[in-house]
Amino acid sequence: MSAIAQNSSEIPAIKGTFVLDSTLWESKAYLSHITSFNDMYTISKDMIIAETTINENGHFEFPTNYFPKEEQLYRIHFSKKGAPVASLVIGGPEENHFFVIASKTKGVTLKGYSKEFPFSKVAILHSTPTALLKQVDLIASYVDSTHYAGSQLKREFIAAAVHERLRTMADTLTAPLPSLYALYRSDYKAHAKEYPEFYKNYLNKWEKERSPYFAIFRKELPVQKGTSSLWMYFMVGGFFFLTGVFLTVWYLQKKNNPSKKLQTLSIQERKIFDLMKAGHSNKEISEQHNIGVSTVKSHVSNIYNKLQIKSRKEAIDY
Repeated sequence: MSAIAQNSSEIPAIKGTFVLDSTLWESKAYLSHITSFNDMYTISKDMIIAETTINENGHFEFPTNYFPKEEQLYRIHFSKKGAPVASLVIGGPEENHFFVIASKTKGVTLKGYSKEFPFSKVAILHSTPTALLKQVDLIASYVDSTHYAGSQLKREFIAAAVHERLRTMADTLTAPLPSLYALYRSDYKAHAKEYPEFYKNYLNKWEKERSPYFAIFRKELPVQKGTSSLWMYFMVGGFFFLTGVFLTVWYLQKKNNPSKKLQTLSIQERKIFDLMKAGHSNKEISEQHNIGVSTVKSHVSNIYNKLQIKSRKEAIDY
């Protein structure tokens, strides 16, 4: 992969050249706007903001003139012959999507080198942030690649080292979205309480960043800026008490209507949910779907959040 400066004479666009096997792939490219790192592997027709034809030379192009001025996350995906338009293949050589960072004035150029597996080898031009996204993925993927190698203790040591590397990367990158993405891939929710000073400093570093991605991150982060004021503790305590009352009432009203919650699951999440109900472990699910265990865990977390459950037992009884 490489990233070079954008030619100022070109009209900004998300574009690419992929010579596809026409017996396997439709000649269409689809563009989705991803508003949260939590939704990177969620897909619906509502998320697709544009589609275009891949011409006989394998070229497609999405203009960015209607995009926001700020850089945001987008996803390009192709559909296999006979597959639904809104479908993702996650992990493995048949993965059918690719994430890019773009804005109204900054585009991305991609070039694929495989007819059968279009996103298995891709060159990235004109977008350093997009290249950094893939660099983060490359580092994070090392955890999955060693999942079945060595002892459990060795795998834990490797995961800890990779997550530390991702935190360092997040701390040193000056591009906001790749920096934040590195933290998401480091499993920050599991480590925030272990490294409170790091996350407090990180919040301070990006306190002027107003993108929706950082707004979601600030809400989700367990570590918050501390205060010694008694009245602040009182107000926070009162807020959480009232929030608890509200959520309890809301939960009691909603818990008898599970079908609506199931409709919020993506196609991939529904498949994984069915396997969970059948008693399959994360490892078994990863083997059946040819995806990493960390990806399975991410889907399971999303399923828990959407169905408002906390355990596999609740999933089985749902």
